[in-house]
Amino acid sequence: MISRRDLLASGVAAGAVMAPHDAGAAPPQNDETRYFNEMILELRQIRRAVSIEGTQAITNIRAAQRTYLKNSSRFPEFIDVGYDVFQSVVDWLVAVRQPVTISRLGDGRYTVALFASTIVLRPDFPDSYVGQGYDK
Repeated sequence: MISRRDLLASGVAAGAVMAPHDAGAAPPQNDETRYFNEMILELRQIRRAVSIEGTQAITNIRAAQRTYLKNSSRFPEFIDVGYDVFQSVVDWLVAVRQPVTISRLGDGRYTVALFASTIVLRPDFPDSYVGQGYDK
C-alpha cells in the first residue's frame, strides 16, 4: 500500500520532471502530434472559407426572399441561382449539419430545399446569379 505522502510526492516529482524549463514554452511535440495539429488548422481554414462563401450566398438568397415576402406576404416557392451560389448553398448546408435534399424538377433542373423556398440551379445563368423569387 502506498502512503498518502508517497503518492503526493511522486505526483509533485513527476510534474517537476515533465514541466518545461520555460513556463511559457509549449510542450515538445513529436511528428504525429505536429501532423494532427496542422491538419486541425487546415480543417478550420476550410470550414471558415466554406462558411464565408456560403454565408454570402445565403445572404443574397435571404434578400430575394425578403423582397418577395414584402410584395406578396409569403415566401417564394422557387429562386433561380447560378452554379457557384448553388454549390455554396450545398456546402453551407453541410457545414451547418442540415439535411441536403437535392432533387430534380420535371424539366431536369436540379434543386435543393433551403428555408421555405426551393433553390433551382440554372447553369445557363452567370455563376454568382441570384434571381428573384417566383411561384409555379
